[in-house]
Amino acid sequence: MKILEFVFKSEEHKVRTIKFNYAKQDLDETGAKALMERITALEMFQKDGVKLYATPVGARYLDHRNYTIFDDSKKVT
Repeated sequence: MKILEFVFKSEEHKVRTIKFNYAKQDLDETGAKALMERITALEMFQKDGVKLYATPVGARYLDHRNYTIFDDSKKVT
């Protein structure tokens, strides 16, 4: 079974990840981005008033190899 990993940038531009052990195994870019936008919209992950998951950057499946769904890390400033 593959692990789903979402990569975000915080409001302080630090890389943050969330990993899901039991996740849908066939997400595409559109589905992954939609889920990540929902996580961002919740605004429930904050520390000292700073959003920890502010901007979706990438999503991938992990097992013995990585399967990138999308990667916008070069676009984020």
